[in-house]
Amino acid sequence: MDSKFIAIIAVAAVAVIGIAAFVVLSGGSEHKDVGGYGLEIFGNVDGDNDVDSKDAELLQKYLNAKEKGETPPSITLDLADANDDGKVDSKDVDEIKTIASGKAKYIHFLDGNQQEMRVSTDINRIGAEYFCNTELCMILGVMDKVVAVDYAPYMQKEFYFQDETQRANVKNMVSMNSPDYDMVNSFELDVLFTFSYDPDLNATKQAKLVDCDVVYLGLYYPNLLKAENSDYVHGILKAGYILGKVDRAEAYVDWILGQLNYLMDKTKDIPEADKPHVLMTNYQNSYLSDETRTNMTAYGYNDPQGQALLVAGGHNILQDISEEAYKSGYSKAVQYDAVFNDDPKVYADYIFCHTVQYTYAATEMKGVSHGYCTNDYSDFIKAWNFAYDRPLVADELGTKDHLHINSGDLRNGCSGGVLLAAYLAKVINGDLFEDLDPVALHNSYVKDWLGVSGYDVTTQAVVIYPSV
Repeated sequence: MDSKFIAIIAVAAVAVIGIAAFVVLSGGSEHKDVGGYGLEIFGNVDGDNDVDSKDAELLQKYLNAKEKGETPPSITLDLADANDDGKVDSKDVDEIKTIASGKAKYIHFLDGNQQEMRVSTDINRIGAEYFCNTELCMILGVMDKVVAVDYAPYMQKEFYFQDETQRANVKNMVSMNSPDYDMVNSFELDVLFTFSYDPDLNATKQAKLVDCDVVYLGLYYPNLLKAENSDYVHGILKAGYILGKVDRAEAYVDWILGQLNYLMDKTKDIPEADKPHVLMTNYQNSYLSDETRTNMTAYGYNDPQGQALLVAGGHNILQDISEEAYKSGYSKAVQYDAVFNDDPKVYADYIFCHTVQYTYAATEMKGVSHGYCTNDYSDFIKAWNFAYDRPLVADELGTKDHLHINSGDLRNGCSGGVLLAAYLAKVINGDLFEDLDPVALHNSYVKDWLGVSGYDVTTQAVVIYPSV
């Protein structure tokens, strides 16, 4: 193991490649160039979203020109030291060829926090934190190597571990927000894919976990509006190189970008005045769930829930409450009367309530049972009734069907908010999306990408209520 935490800035003057202009409903594994640019793996000297023979050829041309005293071609020099020996030479050309062939012993890259790392590809024992990393391991077909997960996916291991023997043997790392390092070390991990974006916490994990690379991929930041160059997409691609599953990672990214392109192509021309006004909030610990509370969370532009709304063609009412709060952070705590009032500029046509049952801190939030391991909607129905009966909510919405309770899996899984955007689009802009079946899309995600066959989210999961 050789991990370094050295922040660098990779600069590339490369034209943006548009996202795929089609919708893919099933998985694939054919190697292809994916849309976007700037994948931060050392060796990606042409600055696109992969490391291939073109990078080796370009670096060789650069070295030849330098040796002859000629003007070299433009390259992303900051990412040229592919073998991490502190210099750029022909050995890096050889290393790029090795990376492109899938035979590299190490991958040198920037993690989701722009920290420089060199990670071994000899991986047999994986630890995965939270739903996004666990689902990514399913997508890339390496679940047979996952020996430990933290509390949340462990509590739903009936779904995440389809093999009965592995399900019986998988270890619970419990809270990886405050880890028991002796326990985690006993699992003898080769790599830990961490959910936390806290660089200090991740540095502590790296220091205290023995012979284990701690990798933050950046899945927490999908950035649906610029997904092709997001930390989320780059994180999936980086995992493909680390785990020797580049083709599968690229195929999944292509699918994600295809879904986003389909949705945004239909909503991009909706006039702002015609967009439904929506409050994106949470149910728990809010005015909607607790008679003693007067505040609620409103998710803004930077949060995947706010971005999913924009993709779906909605107008976020936090923007009307506070433009600064809408743009500057992920969410804002607002008083209920900031939403429910007589101001004609601030109103909600729809309210969507995010829920979390199993937390990263290894606690269970009662009263909102949902996810892939239950088909009992009684908690969601109870929450729906309670929220609608809170003062002013019914007056604001006018119809109960415009209030929805939705599963946190739509935010915290590895679909990056794309499934959430599809459900939102069907609800708030159904006339535009007569051909969209978000349940079929969700089932495709489960079957074609997570690899779970014979499963139907309609009858086996609790996802959103009222159902779409």
